Amino acid sequence: MSLFSAASYASPHEGYFLKASFYSSGSRTASGEHFNQHGFTAASRTLPFGTRLCVTNPATGRSVVVRINDRGPFVRGRDLDLARGAAVALGMIERGTATLKIVRLSRSASISL
Repeated sequence: MSLFSAASYASPHEGYFLKASFYSSGSRTASGEHFNQHGFTAASRTLPFGTRLCVTNPATGRSVVVRINDRGPFVRGRDLDLARGAAVALGMIERGTATLKIVRLSRSASISL
């Protein structure tokens, strides 16, 4: 099952809603990169490494762009694990998890936040 088939679908232009958490420990990611807890990266069980997502927290209205560079989360009911830096920027640290809207960006896409 893919991440996108498990998430709630909004529309092709609005994105998908999914449950996300954050993590801040580790030394290497599954892609072999050094893990930067302050970075704007994320872990997905199914999306290819290098995939870029525009992630929005509807509760705060904040958005960030993250890049998939790790595997996870390994907790049932969660679809995405964000590096702590992205979670801070989205305003989800206090709650620990959030339902986020994601839009998969094309390689040539540029957005203004």
